[in-house]
Amino acid sequence: MILHMADAGLAVPEPVKNCAGNFKSMETLTTDNKASQNIVRLLKFIPGKTFYEIDPWTTDHFYQCGEFLARMDKSLASFNHAAYNNRNSIWFLSSIPSVKDFVSAVTEDEKRKLVVDIIDKFCEIVIPASKALEKGIIHGDFNEQNILCQKSEVTGEYEISSVIDFGDSQYNPLLYEVSIAIMYMMTKCTVISPTMAGGHVLAGYIKHRDLPLLERKLVRTCVAARYAQSLVMGAYSYSQDPGNEYLLITAKTGWKTLSDFWSLGEDDLYKQWDSIISMYHSSPTKHQYLSSSL
Repeated sequence: MILHMADAGLAVPEPVKNCAGNFKSMETLTTDNKASQNIVRLLKFIPGKTFYEIDPWTTDHFYQCGEFLARMDKSLASFNHAAYNNRNSIWFLSSIPSVKDFVSAVTEDEKRKLVVDIIDKFCEIVIPASKALEKGIIHGDFNEQNILCQKSEVTGEYEISSVIDFGDSQYNPLLYEVSIAIMYMMTKCTVISPTMAGGHVLAGYIKHRDLPLLERKLVRTCVAARYAQSLVMGAYSYSQDPGNEYLLITAKTGWKTLSDFWSLGEDDLYKQWDSIISMYHSSPTKHQYLSSSL
């Protein structure tokens, strides 16, 4: 997967061949006088800061994230591997129906009702339509810890440059990729209302890959579902490992952000996102880009 992206010109931590001409080897390593067999490989170092370290996040960053995502999705359009045929995880957006089994970890009634409503909506309109959605290999976890930024020599500002950690890569609808990214862009968004971050991400994304009408119609629910998934699984993991505050990072602002996002009706959200998209795209084909799907 990484090699495929590198061939498309994306700056990614591609594997480097060893002296024998292989990308990995089995080596015997000794620790505390105990020998063990280990698979060893070397990845190219990609310099930069994680997006998490950048402050503040700007609308330019959101647009750049959308662009990078679409370029990544297009680069992987011709890639496939048998390892993805049966790969699954509770963290995949396709596993949203199973997340309902963990909602008891959310102890507050109002918050629990919010995530159940979103999960039910996902099961009602996204799952039945999933067979009609364009699918491919996606990164699956385009978040602030996995996005790398480098300082531009022209502007002096940090720009989105790369992505790392392909542990959640999967075969699923491309819609899930951009929806996951939008959700994470909302988590530390302070320059505008977090609910508006998605408009900028989509504006960048559709520069390289157009969203079919069905994807436009479902994107709001998919974004909310990923947020619900993150909050529910974070609460469940914390219940299993009390004191691990890392598991509650998303929850610090997440519950209010998700509530605000979900309370904004589809019509209103899409009109506002359309207004943002029109700032970047003047083409008539982008007029009422999302609203036309309703």
